[in-house]
Amino acid sequence: MRTPSLWDRVAVPGKPKPERRHHVRFPIALLVRYRLAKSSGWGQIVNIGSGGALFTIHQTVTRGDAVKLCIDWPVLLHENIHLNLIAEGPIVRVEEGHAVVRFKRCSFRTASAAFRRQARLRQLRGGAPPHG
Repeated sequence: MRTPSLWDRVAVPGKPKPERRHHVRFPIALLVRYRLAKSSGWGQIVNIGSGGALFTIHQTVTRGDAVKLCIDWPVLLHENIHLNLIAEGPIVRVEEGHAVVRFKRCSFRTASAAFRRQARLRQLRGGAPPHG
């Protein structure tokens, strides 16, 4: 496999920007609860892959901040058990109202009843589209 050269990464007008990610991201709207060192909140996953995710955030964060995500996963275990994807890692990019996290650790957990209630309330208020 050829290593990309500097010229492969140069943006040329009319030429699509080269992909810098090592992992493919998939667009999907999922409700997420995030926790930072001194605060927490709710947002929405914009896209996700095995290496990280782009999500909406309504707080000020900077590159390098540690974040833990609790993502309302759209697939049921054994057709009736709700799951959360728990992911954590550093913020690697910040844009207006959005942040990108690079996953250092990920695991699936069964969703608590309290989380499901809070997620449903958020969805009813327009936080994210329902999925199951």
